Amino acid sequence: MTKSKAALGAGNVEIELDGETVTLRPSLQAAQTISRQAGGISSALSAVGRFEFDTIVTVVTLGLGLTGNDAKEVPGRVYRTGLSDLIAPLSIYLANIANGGRPAAGGEEDQDPRSE
Repeated sequence: MTKSKAALGAGNVEIELDGETVTLRPSLQAAQTISRQAGGISSALSAVGRFEFDTIVTVVTLGLGLTGNDAKEVPGRVYRTGLSDLIAPLSIYLANIANGGRPAAGGEEDQDPRSE
């Protein structure tokens, strides 16, 4: 059984961060770094579900591809947003990363976003 390649942007997840809508984009670099820092994608998913602030900040920072001064602003933005508002979308993002950057088959997210 072969998996189809993800349509461009199919695994992206929008979040509201400190009053701004931003897009988390799955990437190999994000997957590797999250996996290494958390002890696996599953562990990262569990940590997000336990409201572990540093893990949430790491996932958001990597999902947004931020570095330098922009990355230093993420903890404050996450705090002002509130962790509870980020749990569901970050869980979806991590599931997409675990699925090669694409949503699980059969979900609404599985549709090509360009077809709408």
